[in-house]
Amino acid sequence: MNLTNVHNLPDAIYQAVKNDPYKGGGDISVTKLIDSPRRRQLIRQYQDFIVEDVSERIWSLLGQAVHTILERANKSDIVEERLYAEVNGWQLSGQFDRMCLHGSSLDDYKVTGVFKVMKGNFTEWTWQLNILRWLAIQNGHKVGALRIIAILRDWKKAESQRKTDYPKTPIVSVDIEVLSLDQVYQYIFERISAHQAASAGEKILCTDDERWYEGTKWAVMKKGGKRAVRVYEDKNDIESTLADGLFIEERKGGYKRCAEYCEVAAFCDQYQLTRSQDEDAFWSSGDSG
Repeated sequence: MNLTNVHNLPDAIYQAVKNDPYKGGGDISVTKLIDSPRRRQLIRQYQDFIVEDVSERIWSLLGQAVHTILERANKSDIVEERLYAEVNGWQLSGQFDRMCLHGSSLDDYKVTGVFKVMKGNFTEWTWQLNILRWLAIQNGHKVGALRIIAILRDWKKAESQRKTDYPKTPIVSVDIEVLSLDQVYQYIFERISAHQAASAGEKILCTDDERWYEGTKWAVMKKGGKRAVRVYEDKNDIESTLADGLFIEERKGGYKRCAEYCEVAAFCDQYQLTRSQDEDAFWSSGDSG
């Protein structure tokens, strides 16, 4: 991978990102396991051609800083231990941030946005922590509770005072559902099988969830305003007659990860086909001007 610094960030930041010591372990890590098999294979295939700017790694860098701070915590707890187990011929590895021995809880710290916590969709976190729990148990640890300690990078005190459902502090503890070990093992087995198939050359397309698909939405806007009065997922739900000064704004859906956050989108024929279809729809609609 080729790391750039097009915004001329301080050299210390560039070097810190460039010298990232994380190497993973085993045949596949937990984070790679729950991610798209197609994306992982394309990264491996085109790693010498991928270009990524240092500015896109800042939040990851801050997340690593949190791990360093955790070393100051209770020395009786286990911090950042990498665990291994073999499943279907592959060695799976995973590393948790902190395990509280006195309470048998496993904690993982995330630098994330307020919207992620308020939205409440913790599917990815649920699988990640349950796989780490499964690995911990395979390695002789007892784990009961699972928690995400979310550090909210965009938290605003004024919003916390104005909105009742807004987080009251910039750090939030999120309890994660504990799944059965059998259910978790079945998920691990199926995901490893999918990654193995992709590594062997089988074309496994990314799912809508893996591509962060966002459907088209309709926003009721106030003339001169920047924020929507209300957002609808179905246009038919909007009242046929709007009050004076209001209008409807269509917000086109799409694959957000592919368009903005996938480093191998340029090499992915699935995404290129999506773009081609979008362009065909644009030209056929007569909206080209």
